[in-house]
Amino acid sequence: MHKYQWVSLYRLYDRTHGLLLIIKKLQYPVTFLEGPVQVSCPQCRQTVLSQVHHSSGLLTYLLCGGLFFCGFVLGCCLIPFCVDRMKDAKHTCPTCKAVLGVYKRL
Repeated sequence: MHKYQWVSLYRLYDRTHGLLLIIKKLQYPVTFLEGPVQVSCPQCRQTVLSQVHHSSGLLTYLLCGGLFFCGFVLGCCLIPFCVDRMKDAKHTCPTCKAVLGVYKRL
Protein backbone atom coordinates (compact mmCIF):
# COMPACT_ATOMS: atom_id res chain seq x y z
CA MET A 1 0.00 0.00 0.00
CA HIS A 2 1.35 3.42 -0.91
CA LYS A 3 1.67 6.21 1.59
CA TYR A 4 0.94 9.60 0.15
CA GLN A 5 2.31 12.74 1.66
CA TRP A 6 0.70 16.18 1.56
CA VAL A 7 3.41 18.45 0.24
CA SER A 8 1.76 21.81 0.21
CA LEU A 9 -1.45 23.43 1.31
CA TYR A 10 -2.78 26.55 -0.36
CA ARG A 11 -5.59 28.67 1.10
CA LEU A 12 -7.38 31.06 -1.21
CA TYR A 13 -10.21 33.35 -0.19
CA ASP A 14 -12.76 34.49 -2.75
CA ARG A 15 -14.11 37.83 -1.50
CA THR A 16 -16.96 38.06 -4.00
CA HIS A 17 -18.58 34.78 -2.97
CA GLY A 18 -17.17 34.53 0.57
CA LEU A 19 -15.57 31.14 -0.10
CA LEU A 20 -12.41 29.71 1.36
CA LEU A 21 -10.73 27.33 -1.07
CA ILE A 22 -8.18 24.88 0.27
CA ILE A 23 -6.00 23.26 -2.37
CA LYS A 24 -3.73 20.38 -1.40
CA LYS A 25 -0.94 19.02 -3.55
CA LEU A 26 -0.11 15.32 -3.28
CA GLN A 27 3.34 13.81 -3.54
CA TYR A 28 3.59 10.19 -4.54
CA PRO A 29 5.96 7.96 -2.56
CA VAL A 30 9.54 8.28 -3.74
CA THR A 31 11.99 5.41 -3.88
CA PHE A 32 15.53 6.62 -3.50
CA LEU A 33 18.03 4.53 -5.44
CA GLU A 34 21.59 5.18 -6.55
CA GLY A 35 20.70 7.81 -9.17
CA PRO A 36 19.03 11.23 -8.88
CA VAL A 37 15.24 11.36 -8.61
CA GLN A 38 12.70 14.12 -9.12
CA VAL A 39 11.09 14.98 -5.81
CA SER A 40 9.36 17.84 -4.07
CA CYS A 41 11.58 19.23 -1.31
CA PRO A 42 9.77 19.59 2.04
CA GLN A 43 12.06 22.47 3.09
CA CYS A 44 11.90 24.86 0.13
CA ARG A 45 8.75 23.32 -1.46
CA GLN A 46 10.26 23.19 -4.95
CA THR A 47 10.21 20.26 -7.32
CA VAL A 48 13.87 19.43 -7.90
CA LEU A 49 16.17 16.75 -9.26
CA SER A 50 18.08 15.49 -6.23
CA GLN A 51 21.85 15.64 -5.97
CA VAL A 52 23.47 12.36 -5.01
CA HIS A 53 26.49 12.17 -2.70
CA HIS A 54 28.09 8.77 -2.09
CA SER A 55 29.58 7.75 1.25
CA SER A 56 31.02 4.53 2.62
CA GLY A 57 28.48 2.32 4.30
CA LEU A 58 28.19 -1.14 5.78
CA LEU A 59 28.51 -2.93 2.42
CA THR A 60 31.73 -1.05 1.64
CA TYR A 61 33.36 -2.12 4.89
CA LEU A 62 32.12 -5.72 4.62
CA LEU A 63 33.52 -6.04 1.10
CA CYS A 64 36.84 -4.56 2.22
CA GLY A 65 37.05 -7.04 5.10
CA GLY A 66 36.02 -9.94 2.87
CA LEU A 67 38.67 -9.09 0.27
CA PHE A 68 41.26 -8.70 3.02
CA PHE A 69 40.54 -12.18 4.41
CA CYS A 70 40.58 -13.67 0.90
CA GLY A 71 44.20 -12.56 0.48
CA PHE A 72 43.85 -9.20 -1.27
CA VAL A 73 46.06 -7.50 1.30
CA LEU A 74 48.30 -5.18 -0.74
CA GLY A 75 45.76 -2.40 -1.24
CA CYS A 76 43.33 -4.38 -3.39
CA CYS A 77 40.98 -4.73 -0.43
CA LEU A 78 40.46 -0.93 -0.62
CA ILE A 79 38.81 -1.12 -4.08
CA PRO A 80 35.23 -0.93 -2.63
CA PHE A 81 36.06 2.55 -1.28
CA CYS A 82 36.75 3.75 -4.85
CA VAL A 83 33.56 2.40 -6.46
CA ASP A 84 30.37 4.46 -6.02
CA ARG A 85 28.16 1.42 -6.65
CA MET A 86 29.46 -0.09 -3.40
CA LYS A 87 28.63 3.00 -1.31
CA ASP A 88 25.45 4.45 0.20
CA ALA A 89 23.74 7.29 -1.71
CA LYS A 90 22.54 10.41 0.11
CA HIS A 91 20.01 12.53 -1.81
CA THR A 92 20.03 16.28 -1.13
CA CYS A 93 18.11 19.25 -2.50
CA PRO A 94 20.28 21.33 -4.86
CA THR A 95 18.51 24.53 -3.79
CA CYS A 96 18.48 24.43 0.03
CA LYS A 97 20.86 21.46 0.63
CA ALA A 98 18.31 19.61 2.79
CA VAL A 99 18.66 15.84 3.01
CA LEU A 100 15.77 14.26 1.09
CA GLY A 101 16.59 10.60 1.64
CA VAL A 102 19.30 7.96 1.87
CA TYR A 103 19.73 4.75 -0.11
CA LYS A 104 21.62 2.23 1.99
CA ARG A 105 23.13 -0.82 0.32
CA LEU A 106 22.64 -2.99 3.42
